[in-house]
Amino acid sequence: MENEVAVVDGSPVQVPGDWWGDVLRTVTDGDRRVVVEDAAGHRFVLVSEARYRALEEAERGQGLTRPGVTLTAREREILQMIADGCPGSVVAERLGLAPNTVAQHLASVRRKYGVRSSAAAATAARRDGFLD
Repeated sequence: MENEVAVVDGSPVQVPGDWWGDVLRTVTDGDRRVVVEDAAGHRFVLVSEARYRALEEAERGQGLTRPGVTLTAREREILQMIADGCPGSVVAERLGLAPNTVAQHLASVRRKYGVRSSAAAATAARRDGFLD
């Protein structure tokens, strides 16, 4: 059977083509990660579900992901314009709103995502599928 190259703990290792069962057992048995690199140089990281959940929790603690965040249509509209590069004053003018109203909508979105900037909120909202 043809050998494949895997990167285990940072070192390339030649492994038989039927090695997946052993690799998966190694990952699930402990807090180990296995990095696999294919012939094209694409790298894939295998981690146990427990480790993956710990990484998700760490992200949530840093405000990177907020399950259950919902944005109003107006918040999405304003945030999309900001993400597209419009300053708040231009957004207010185009939508016929007071600049303070735009600022309040942006503050609400930042609060929902637990971030300090509208750019970070736009990134999070894009990741969550609220923005183009």
